[in-house]
Amino acid sequence: MGDPLTILIADRNRHVRDLVCRELTAEGYRVLTAKDGREVWLFLRGEAPPDLLVLDLEIPYLEDLAGLAGFAEHGPPLPTIIYCYASEVSEHQTLSREAAVLEKTEDLEDLKAMVALILGRRSPPG
Repeated sequence: MGDPLTILIADRNRHVRDLVCRELTAEGYRVLTAKDGREVWLFLRGEAPPDLLVLDLEIPYLEDLAGLAGFAEHGPPLPTIIYCYASEVSEHQTLSREAAVLEKTEDLEDLKAMVALILGRRSPPG
């Protein structure tokens, strides 16, 4: 079996980052976390960019990610899940049109299922 797929969790709330990180790590993924757009860019421009980005639209310095489409021009497109409250999606339509959108809830089963679907897994790794 190869290296685990890497997921970058970008969320303004440390508790959400920690919870999602713990849950996806338990599913067998390698998980990185970022608290703002600047940290996301550091990971995206690093030597080993993530395979998937889970993005909270209310992170600080989100405008630093306006070039996300430009990043995709230099390599394969980065699958992205916009993970936020429903009221926040309409405020950022340009990003959400090019990504899967999932509403935040306390139950992470939908997020885990969407991650598995996007990364091409029919069932959790293990």
